[in-house]
This record gives sequence, C-alpha cells and structure tokens, in this order.
Amino acid sequence: MDDTVRILTEDDRIYDLVDVIEETPESIPEAGTLEPEITALVSRIAERIAREMFPTIAEKVVREEIERLKENPGA
Repeated sequence: MDDTVRILTEDDRIYDLVDVIEETPESIPEAGTLEPEITALVSRIAERIAREMFPTIAEKVVREEIERLKENPGA
C-alpha cells in the first residue's frame, strides 16, 4: 500500500456537485428526443401483450358465461 500523501496544488481541479450536474455528457440525448422513441416502444409492447393475452381472457369469459347460462337457463 502506498503511504504517500498527495497535497493539492492550485492547478488541481476540485469538482463540486454543481459542476458535475451542469456538465452534460454528449452521449445523452435531450429528453424531448426520447419521447417519440419511448412512446413507440411502449405501444409495440402493449400491442404484443394484448395480442397474446386477449384471446385467452376472452375465451375464459365466454366459457364462464356459457357455464353460467347452462346452470341457470332462465337467468
């Protein structure tokens, strides 16, 4: 282990939290540009889930209603 102590000089830069927040990395896109991409992705995922789930749910509801009508024909 290195036991030497480094003393800061005037040329050393000390970062404040404000400096870190205000420095914007160039690789992060603006928030407004992500919204259409996120919306499109959410739409595709929701549509896929609906296409997978809806037939099963609809079949279950129809079968339950048929059974209910068979049990209570006058209802």
